[in-house]
Amino acid sequence: MIKKPNLSEMTEKVFITDDNKATFVCPNCKKTKTVDISPYKNLNKMIRIKLKCSCGNSHTVLLERRKHYRKKTNFPGEYTQVNSGEKKNSGMMTVKDLSRTGLKIQLDEKSNFKIGDRLMVSFHLDDKNQSPIRKEAVITNMKDSFVGVQFCRLDEYDKILGFYLLR
Repeated sequence: MIKKPNLSEMTEKVFITDDNKATFVCPNCKKTKTVDISPYKNLNKMIRIKLKCSCGNSHTVLLERRKHYRKKTNFPGEYTQVNSGEKKNSGMMTVKDLSRTGLKIQLDEKSNFKIGDRLMVSFHLDDKNQSPIRKEAVITNMKDSFVGVQFCRLDEYDKILGFYLLR
């Protein structure tokens, strides 16, 4: 069932469930198949799988380890470090992607942040209301000027984010 993919084909994301299964849907006949993908769980790279359905159609999927859908964005925003007892850093950022539980930001200036630091992030969505979002988040990963953060708590903005991510 699994073949080496042709990367020029259109690739669909398939999310992995908590029990290490993925459900594949044929774009041609809509037939579904749920497969145990445990052998791929701990690979530290993107996993593309080429599938061939019993109807003869072939398609490529990307296994997505994230628990929530991420939407690519390009919003300007601001951040302020909120760790107690330290000099507070603040500056401008660009929100590069967004999910219900966090976001990836690109900082406009070099920072001395480390994983575990807390930030207050604020930005406006590009929906018709230009909905303001202001949330406390903890830094979970960093690479160059890109910073991944996870929101610290659920609050009134979560409904707004949920509706936004559905569009």
